[in-house]
Amino acid sequence: MPPQRDVRRDDRMNLFVGAVGVGNALAAWRSARTSPESAHKLDYFAEVASIAESGRFDAVFVADFLALGPAAKYDVQERLDPVTLLASLAGRTRDIGLIGTSSTTYNDPYTIARQFATLDHLSDGRAGWNIVTTMVPAAAANFGSRPHPEHDARYVVAEEFVDVVVKLWDSWEAGAIIADTQSGTYLDINRVHRIAHEGEHFSVMGPLNIPRPPQGRPVLVQAGSSDAGMRLAARYAEVVFTTQYDLGSSQTFVAEMRNRAGAFGRDPASVRILPGLAPIVGRTHAQARELANEISGLTSPEAGFPLMTSIFGGLDLGEYELDAPFPDIRERLPANAPRSRAELFIRMADDEGLTLRQVMQRIASSSGHRVVVGSPDEIAADMIAWFDQHGADGFNILPTDLPEGLRDFVEEVVPRLQHRGVFRSEYTSGGLRETLGIPKGSLA
Repeated sequence: MPPQRDVRRDDRMNLFVGAVGVGNALAAWRSARTSPESAHKLDYFAEVASIAESGRFDAVFVADFLALGPAAKYDVQERLDPVTLLASLAGRTRDIGLIGTSSTTYNDPYTIARQFATLDHLSDGRAGWNIVTTMVPAAAANFGSRPHPEHDARYVVAEEFVDVVVKLWDSWEAGAIIADTQSGTYLDINRVHRIAHEGEHFSVMGPLNIPRPPQGRPVLVQAGSSDAGMRLAARYAEVVFTTQYDLGSSQTFVAEMRNRAGAFGRDPASVRILPGLAPIVGRTHAQARELANEISGLTSPEAGFPLMTSIFGGLDLGEYELDAPFPDIRERLPANAPRSRAELFIRMADDEGLTLRQVMQRIASSSGHRVVVGSPDEIAADMIAWFDQHGADGFNILPTDLPEGLRDFVEEVVPRLQHRGVFRSEYTSGGLRETLGIPKGSLA
């Protein structure tokens, strides 16, 4: 191993694990390394969380999809409710954070505030909310007859939504419950306040009917890299989950994100920026490449096309030749398409001269995030380079297959990161905020 480096205690990577289905690769269920019958079992997710906790990960990150996935015929596309799942995992874990995805488009603020305050209490301060606006138009038909809002309109609503949720968490002061048996007073009602929010989209009186969460506020995470998404993240997010493919672009994103947070009066250093990363680990580079080829070969065009179509906002790419250069579709993107992510793949295809099939395979192998294939030393070196050169504060690790892909990473890569001094060897006490190094008052 390379020699250990000298770093400050607070100069450490943050690592999440994305726990979805039986892995983040499309058709991972076909691999001999997975057990698709476990995809709905608490014991399975508890095993994933336990492996991550043994590797001293910051958090388990559970994404969501509010409709049956577009490739359900070919893949494990169903999704358990994140908050229910994480509440169950709260009793099966001790230190690791529990971050769940909930939509601002298909929920209401009081429900979200109450759910994540409850999760924070049940986990002794380990909860986080991943704020999304839902990019999938099919979700609209499951939540009423109104059409799916356009991209920027969703983010306008989301800003007010998050504002209301934070007010509800703050509606209880610390120490409001006094439980004075002598006087018979349980609650100091003067420390509980109505929020009386009257806005363009929401009217909420409050207060919340749950005491202030142990963390004060559960950690706020945001996963969006468009201009509107970055604005929401700059105002509220304490962790930003992003898709980045090259170091230079990620460095630019990190700098821009910190500048925007500073413009809202926040400490730019309080925002943690975690690109998604799908590591495929082998004892040697050749072994890792063999595993990568095996995983990518599991995806058929019939499975890959629906996922790719959803990435591009429902645009049907079936009219194009699979092995022809990726077409220029910028002017054809629907108004509700997730524009930053769509543009990322279009630019990647242009820069690398990829075919439509190759773009499909990239998306399918890692839910559309960066894949690194190599030996443990190679993967650790890649991560450290991004970390040292300010391209990331850490990574949301997205194993292509679970739980074995995570186990490989924890057993082989994590010790190398620890040896180099860029990742913790033990947890501190105090909940998710302390684990992340984020102060309670990081929001302006």
